[in-house]
Amino acid sequence: MTADLSRSLWLTRLTVLVCLHLGPAALWLGWTQGAIALGGFGVLCLLQVPPALSLGFRLRGGLGNEGLERDRLTLRTTAHLLRLLALGLAGLALLALQGGWLPTPTVTSWGLPPVALLLIVCLWGAKRRLVGLHPALELDAARSQVLLELAMLLAVGSLLGLRLPWADAVTALALAIRIFIAGQGLAKATTLQAACGGCGSGCGCG
Repeated sequence: MTADLSRSLWLTRLTVLVCLHLGPAALWLGWTQGAIALGGFGVLCLLQVPPALSLGFRLRGGLGNEGLERDRLTLRTTAHLLRLLALGLAGLALLALQGGWLPTPTVTSWGLPPVALLLIVCLWGAKRRLVGLHPALELDAARSQVLLELAMLLAVGSLLGLRLPWADAVTALALAIRIFIAGQGLAKATTLQAACGGCGSGCGCG
């Protein structure tokens, strides 16, 4: 395994570790405090774990065709789950706006978004230096960029929530839109991956 692939594998493992810490924490805080955006972000973090694990398996094999079909199936399933998450999140956000459903945030829930943003910025910054090595790594960096954008939205929404009680619902709606677009993009990427024959040699198509 080359040094770059070894570094990519390390970053993939770090992604799993970060998402397995952020996801349950955000989901629990969102559930207990009625914070829809925070809970949705938690689910989103957990949905990053299967693709990262699948990519890690391929990296251990040198990013050849071994495990490619499983990777494609994992990404396709993740794309469907992202769109379902987006629809559910949008529905809850609209209900909250109509019914005056207000969260009861604490210092912990306000502190989590900045921590998540910092961790994801570091991950994305490291991954974007490796995107030219293989299309699978480019797709992984794109997923981290989406997670970064959503962490930024969550952080801004948390700050607005200090003054505006309905900010959580609006933030959740914004997250839902971006998550749905990300799900559509991931589904398209898996279609292109299949069309170009898997890119087991790092052809760069798709």
